[in-house]
Amino acid sequence: MALADDLKDYIARNSQKKLAISEKHGVAIVGETHAFLLTDSAAVRTAATVRLLLELLGDVTYRYFGNESYMNKGPVRRGVRQYLRDKTLSPAPDPKQMAADIEETAARVLVRRFQPVLDFLRNNPRYVLSIGTAIGFSAARDARLAQHFFEEIDDRGLHNWIPGVLLLGGFHAAAVSDSDWPTVRVLLEKRGFTCVSIRVLTDFVKDGVPDDRVVPVGTALDAIKPSDIIRLTSLASGTPVSFPTDRPWTNNQPSPFRKVTFGNSSASVAEQFEYIVLQKA
Repeated sequence: MALADDLKDYIARNSQKKLAISEKHGVAIVGETHAFLLTDSAAVRTAATVRLLLELLGDVTYRYFGNESYMNKGPVRRGVRQYLRDKTLSPAPDPKQMAADIEETAARVLVRRFQPVLDFLRNNPRYVLSIGTAIGFSAARDARLAQHFFEEIDDRGLHNWIPGVLLLGGFHAAAVSDSDWPTVRVLLEKRGFTCVSIRVLTDFVKDGVPDDRVVPVGTALDAIKPSDIIRLTSLASGTPVSFPTDRPWTNNQPSPFRKVTFGNSSASVAEQFEYIVLQKA
């Protein structure tokens, strides 16, 4: 069987509509591909993430929700607090002014982006952890996100054995880093948090690169060809579907997700994430 056929068969054997996490864990980390701040062209990414977050937070054992998109200080944090307090929203962003004040724009966009989650939390109170940072992609960003998480946990008198849900970008959520510095998940585990990571993938395509692409382990990552790419959403019979990445396969063979990578590191999908959730537009 070709690798794509193996993956399709594995998904068919292991997928279900709702995510069922079997691993003991304290932090359920959702790894998303962020939607864009200044346009809603990637709205399917947000829709998939929000749907999964509401599914997870429906479990009353989860006591907090942390979000990389909720900045630790400034207009976004104030906007989240205000909405949780009395459901007040800032005016919708003006497309002509969106780049003029990026922090104010972020406050108007990001509170609305996760508004269904905030509505759920108003009716089903949990601690909300604002862990975001303005530091760009670097080792310092992962370190600062983790530090804000620890501070928010400590401020609320929580402990590493109290379960919660944490939303991060896919890179920060991975159990094995794509770079030469530790991800947020790795830093949490060093502090005694037990984590499980779930990658949310859609069929959105940006600049010719699909969100849901995988390529065989060993592919030259700086020269990926169209023939190398396998689209995971094309292998699923429905939407959404959830499945673990590393269960024994037919005839006790290892999972074929050990044989593919997302195309930006040599680490396999199964090494980086325990679960995948696929959602088509």
